[in-house]
Amino acid sequence: MPDRILVVDDSSQLRASLTDQLRKLGFEVDSAIDGQDGLAKAKKFRPALIIMDIHMPRMDGLAATKKMREDTDLAHTPIILLAALGEEQDIIEGIDAGADEYLIKPFRHPELATKVRILLRKVGTAARKLDETTVQGLESGQEDDRAVTRFKETGQIVSKDFAGFTIVDKLGQGGTATVYRALEPINLKPVALKVISPFAAVKDGFLKRLQRSNEISVKLVHAHIVRTYTMGEYQDVHFMVQELVDGSPLDRYVDNPDERLDEKRARNLMTQAAHALAYLEQHKLIHRDVKPGNIYVNQDDIAKLGDFGLSRLIDDTGQTAEGYLLGTPHYISPEQANGAKDLDTRSDLYSLGATFFHLLAGQPVFPGDNLQQVVLAHLTKDPVPLKPLAPEFSDVFCAVIDRLVKRNRDERFASARELVDALNGLPPV
Repeated sequence: MPDRILVVDDSSQLRASLTDQLRKLGFEVDSAIDGQDGLAKAKKFRPALIIMDIHMPRMDGLAATKKMREDTDLAHTPIILLAALGEEQDIIEGIDAGADEYLIKPFRHPELATKVRILLRKVGTAARKLDETTVQGLESGQEDDRAVTRFKETGQIVSKDFAGFTIVDKLGQGGTATVYRALEPINLKPVALKVISPFAAVKDGFLKRLQRSNEISVKLVHAHIVRTYTMGEYQDVHFMVQELVDGSPLDRYVDNPDERLDEKRARNLMTQAAHALAYLEQHKLIHRDVKPGNIYVNQDDIAKLGDFGLSRLIDDTGQTAEGYLLGTPHYISPEQANGAKDLDTRSDLYSLGATFFHLLAGQPVFPGDNLQQVVLAHLTKDPVPLKPLAPEFSDVFCAVIDRLVKRNRDERFASARELVDALNGLPPV
């Protein structure tokens, strides 16, 4: 017998859309027009899960959630709240009222499917056998609890299953997380599963910054930004589910000096990254860790900015920059290295300029292995001109990058939009 899901929303269009999507996934679905109707139908329909809008007439989703948690039959039924962008306070109140998860409208089908499946798995009502998948370099057949225990001890997942996802192989590992190619549990669509290291999670303030950056990244929808579908916690292990970019980051050109970008391609990729920064600027956000390893290029040569682990709102001056401990020394802006709290897009523009300076010149703006000395150079020295280090590139393109890495931020481009216009205005190559 299929699991039952109740959809509660005053929008007939959204009710119909959600009902259609969920039925295609094999669920039995009923719907209600507001919280009061939803409460009555939930008692009769006895759903395994409830998806409910926050703002509705008669009884809103917050009040309905509280009523359901007071009802013996509905007290433990998982609830997903639907909220519009900018309704963060309502989401917080909804979670406090007893909701289990939330979705920001408009959301994509994989987000809905993944959160529904994860919640149903948590309550043990959705047993669905996944197709057997070849797991490269991973052991299979281990009990889930044992696998999570091993992860907490070693920082490596040793089972093919994690939080309902099927792991195919490991894509990469950094200081704070390991990224796996995985299959989401509904349509077996490939995704990037980013599992936070248990060793990083215990550091003071790390989980707080992670939560803040995750809340930011799930709302970002742009052609040149890696999409974050959802975030979660499984047996005290934090993870994120992101778009899988079938390609490689730009640091491949740093690691392989024999591979170089030509000017046409470098301009194209830089313009795409600048579009991503313009989108962040529009939403009053800064990335704070733009570097070759965080710009991914897919098979169609589309650049996507990823890893928003250090991102924050421009006007969030209460969140300290924590000196140069946050950011990557070879690409950090002078003001970020100095611990300034009034960072803006010009800091990201500096990092973008330092990224392409390295890619074109074959060396960082300030070379060196002593990271403290590198950071000090960003603070106290003016970069050398790019053209002598990259003679095959045009004077005008080198001049754009030279302007980006000006030590005085007032001498850089004033905005990412201005950089996009400058790049588009260069003579063709």
